[in-house]
Amino acid sequence: MTQANSEKNNNVLQDIWQNLQLAFRLYGDPRVSMLLKTMAPVVALAYIIMPIDLLPDFIPVLGQLDEVAIILLLVRLFISLAPPEVVAEYRGEAPASAGTGAGSQAKSNEPKPAREDVIDADFRVVKDA
Repeated sequence: MTQANSEKNNNVLQDIWQNLQLAFRLYGDPRVSMLLKTMAPVVALAYIIMPIDLLPDFIPVLGQLDEVAIILLLVRLFISLAPPEVVAEYRGEAPASAGTGAGSQAKSNEPKPAREDVIDADFRVVKDA
């Protein structure tokens, strides 16, 4: 029973960490709306600065947990509002529309856009005598 609980906690922490990494990558992607990139931090900052809290800050641990919960919810909201194809690309998944519909056959023949972190070059093997 305790092993199952620790695995569940580990999965939750891993999910939080992956969502934070994904949100960080989405902030750097130009395909994500600038409005979305600015609204999530503004709402989080407004909640943290705002004098009205869900749980008062003078309660030792619970007072800070509501800020953490709001930030985690905003990260999830940011990911869900980001373009699904960009999110799927960063998660390493196929887009939800891939393989469905009549246009999927034509799309598969189109060349994919070049990535900046890939070097495409020709090479030849030179045998030493």
